[in-house]
Amino acid sequence: LFANGIFPTVLYDKNGQLVPLVDVDDREAMLRSTPFMVANHISYLDALVLPLALQMPKFMSMASVRNYPLFGTLGEDLDFVWVNRGSKGSRSEAVQAIDAHVQAWKPGERPLMIFPEGTTSNGTSLLHFKQGAFMSGAPVRPVLLKHTGSWDPAVTDYLMTEDGERVLYSDGEWAMNFWANLLHSCTVLVCEPYIPSAEEKADASLYAKNVRQFMLEKQRELELVCKTSCDQVDAVLQEWRRRLQLQRRFVAEALDAPKTRLRMRLTKRHQRNLQGRAVES
Repeated sequence: LFANGIFPTVLYDKNGQLVPLVDVDDREAMLRSTPFMVANHISYLDALVLPLALQMPKFMSMASVRNYPLFGTLGEDLDFVWVNRGSKGSRSEAVQAIDAHVQAWKPGERPLMIFPEGTTSNGTSLLHFKQGAFMSGAPVRPVLLKHTGSWDPAVTDYLMTEDGERVLYSDGEWAMNFWANLLHSCTVLVCEPYIPSAEEKADASLYAKNVRQFMLEKQRELELVCKTSCDQVDAVLQEWRRRLQLQRRFVAEALDAPKTRLRMRLTKRHQRNLQGRAVES
């Protein structure tokens, strides 16, 4: 990894405070305290960075990756769970593999890393999450990855030119850009486990939706961390979280406003009825 200029910085979100993972006591036990990890998926480099950063979890990957140079060998060494996405039964195979893992898993054993987006994205947001990682109702540990080097290794089918036009972007061009850049810095944010509620356990789509929303908020925090000097990180994060809490409160009040107005109208109507009955009597 280092020989190819890939230098990850790994942070742990401990009770809302970001600390270097290397400073965490018994970090292997901490990283192996949930049966699943879920992470955003940006590029081919994820399969190199995340195993090193996260104490070698298992991965679920497309069966075609088995034939890739380097990545296929790495997958075999790390006991990847291979899924043939080209077959009709690929979804059921993936669900069965996930269920088999959670049934056999015990605390202290390697978790299964899943990319719930199901494919790579450009790293600026998160695609819709597939439900496979959430169907068992087991806790998951969210992980966010952001590349911070001069070249963005996000794997996409096209690039936008300065003129706003789309041009095709092949794997070969990606490889040439990778080798043309000597350093590939990135930051990994390891979050605390997400423990599902009873409602989320009963509804995989709700569970996936809420974890995605949680990870979107953490992704914004990670972007702030990568843009902020070390001595200002805590203050910037506190201000961001304060504004986020205010935003949530305003949204909740806006959603509750129609119900409040209805209650007020019903109360006034009831009071008028009581007054009318009093006059009649």
